[in-house]
Amino acid sequence: MKHIYATLIVPLAILIPIAIGLFKGVYKNAPLKTIFFYLVFATVIYLLSRILGLHGINNLPLLHFYTIVEYLFILWYFRSSLNEEKASRVIGLLMVVFPVLSILDLLLIQDIFQFNSYPRPVAALIIIGLCMYYFFRYSGNENKKSWATIPFNWINTGLLIYFCSGLIYFAFLSIITKYASAATYYLFGTIHATLVLLMYLLFAIGFLKVKDER
Repeated sequence: MKHIYATLIVPLAILIPIAIGLFKGVYKNAPLKTIFFYLVFATVIYLLSRILGLHGINNLPLLHFYTIVEYLFILWYFRSSLNEEKASRVIGLLMVVFPVLSILDLLLIQDIFQFNSYPRPVAALIIIGLCMYYFFRYSGNENKKSWATIPFNWINTGLLIYFCSGLIYFAFLSIITKYASAATYYLFGTIHATLVLLMYLLFAIGFLKVKDER
């Protein structure tokens, strides 16, 4: 029962931003639509992983697939929200390079039935960099509009907090799984789940702010 928070409550919390996104019609906004469908995709992957787990099937191959698609969703979001020619070219290149490197890692370095402890931190660093660039690039907008009324600020804050805080966890998950005690492993899992929950809640707030952006 003690694992119910990380394995059930937090995953189900993804329905909060999805429900708010449907209510607010965020799918009419190109960048927010990408985040909305990213959440839908994450829900489908969670359900598939649970089904595989319940049948005693190793679900780590899904993590490799999820990492690549998650990365592409988020980079497409930044490409839409930044809406700059130079940024679009760089992001477009990154959208090609990372999946290729991830597949090479899968074929040459890490097994598909192991945690992808190399590609996931790299993806996190790229996403962190894009979050910071966004805030640097558009921080001046606060002079014209309240920070809290801009949906993208909430979305980017959620991404930045999650990927910054989870970076070390991603990089050392294989080691934690192999060498840590059950209590330590559960502690790290609980912290990670809390970061995921925080990101979902910040996404939900961002979706709620869509009306203030109009």
